[in-house]
Amino acid sequence: MKAFTIVSLAAVGALALTACGGGSTPNETGGEPVIDGTLTAAISRDPGLLFQPLNPSSALGAVSTWAYERLVYFDTDGQPQGWLAESWEETPTSLHFVVRDDAVCSDGTKLTAETIANNFRWIADPANSSTALGTVVPADATIEHDDTSVTITTEKPNPFMITAVGSQTIYCQAALDDPQSVATSTNGTGPFVMTEAVTGDHYSFERRDDDTWGPKGAPTGETPGYPKNVVVKIVENESTRANLLLSGELNIAAIAGPDEERVADKVDLLSQNTLISGGILYSQAEGQPTTDKDVRIALTKALNLDELMQVSTAGKGERAPRLAVAKPQVCQYDAATPNLPKTDIAAAEKLLDAAGWVKGADGKRSKDGTPLVLEFAWQTRGAEIAATAEMMAEQWAEIGVGTNHLGAEYGAFIERISTPGAASELDVIWLAANLPVPSSLMPYFSGPSPDKGNNFAALSNPEFDKLVAEANTHTGQEACDAWEVAEAEMYASADYVPFAVAFESTYSQGTASHEIDELYTSLILVK
Repeated sequence: MKAFTIVSLAAVGALALTACGGGSTPNETGGEPVIDGTLTAAISRDPGLLFQPLNPSSALGAVSTWAYERLVYFDTDGQPQGWLAESWEETPTSLHFVVRDDAVCSDGTKLTAETIANNFRWIADPANSSTALGTVVPADATIEHDDTSVTITTEKPNPFMITAVGSQTIYCQAALDDPQSVATSTNGTGPFVMTEAVTGDHYSFERRDDDTWGPKGAPTGETPGYPKNVVVKIVENESTRANLLLSGELNIAAIAGPDEERVADKVDLLSQNTLISGGILYSQAEGQPTTDKDVRIALTKALNLDELMQVSTAGKGERAPRLAVAKPQVCQYDAATPNLPKTDIAAAEKLLDAAGWVKGADGKRSKDGTPLVLEFAWQTRGAEIAATAEMMAEQWAEIGVGTNHLGAEYGAFIERISTPGAASELDVIWLAANLPVPSSLMPYFSGPSPDKGNNFAALSNPEFDKLVAEANTHTGQEACDAWEVAEAEMYASADYVPFAVAFESTYSQGTASHEIDELYTSLILVK
């Protein structure tokens, strides 16, 4: 049910055998361990380039998590725990990690503090055009290292930096030197290494029996039931995934929509994450009708956001309360519902009339001879998305506003909205960006547009930017309180209108939980 969905840092470990923290609910099915078996998982689309600094796709996380590790993971309370980092210190403007010295890359080289630092330097280098610049590594970051540690400092405060930085996939040096070398393979310190990549069909992995540096209690090749092989299949159709799971041909799959009802009672819930699944940006590029705040508010007042939520989530979601809903949920507040413009058709028409967009004899609005027709870009994935986009067009048509649908599959959609100048051609963009902290999402709502940044709709709200700067000077609950105020300004101005949250459930069968250090669990295969 997701349209454009940025990698959720907390969710990417949902399928991992060694990092199911951050709110998962592992199954507890017993059984005889399957020795050196094959675990088979399914995802809904091909992840594309297997190099996360250049690919924000949520599908990539479900593949890369088998072969790569991170500095920290997050336990069931959302607190960071050591992984490649043995310890760390944080302030609003710095992170200092002491890193372990025994991790070995799949190419046989040792993972060093310098290589870990180089991962963040690669992202921070503007010449690399990393999509993680600003979302993972702040644009003003300075990265330093010595033999045992990595330090990241920023000029501007960033109270949630450990969530983004600590969760970033760490690549080995050869991958950083040549990202194309891992376009369809892997080179990390994770417990598995990719052995086969068939784009659009499947990705196969084999266990590394030399892996002994995982978190305390993590399974190894000596653990009964720990898979020898993992196969991640691309199964686009939801019903097909459900059928394969129920028949035992899959061990793990995310299932949503109507098919979830027939799966939930027969197999185990492995994990559940909360994700923004529906939201729209209004372009504020010069000359676009939606640059006018009153026009944006009018268009939003014409929409029934509750109905749109119901359709986009197949009746299984909720209204979106804030920007960052993915686990681990650092902040919890509802800034969106009370501040987004409420449905009011009469008020919407008055605002458009006052803005000069008046109805003609045919009931359609225009201004100075230019019709008000919205160029609407959205991703053609799932019947729910298409139905929601069509419902929006119908609701806008009721106030005399036309819509030109620009639906496209994922790759073409991303290319369209990422093209420099796209905001001058598009009026509305479907955006469902998911990260666990609001500060990491800011490149999508402020700052430069492509190709210098990811502000796809050229949003410009000086008051919002001012409030964000103030929020970043705080820590803890004070930071969350300040972010609530900042987001309220964005919603009241109808810059971004998030309207739906979906619950992404991953189910499993033929597996059992393996407790690790009382903090999180991994999975083993059972008969």
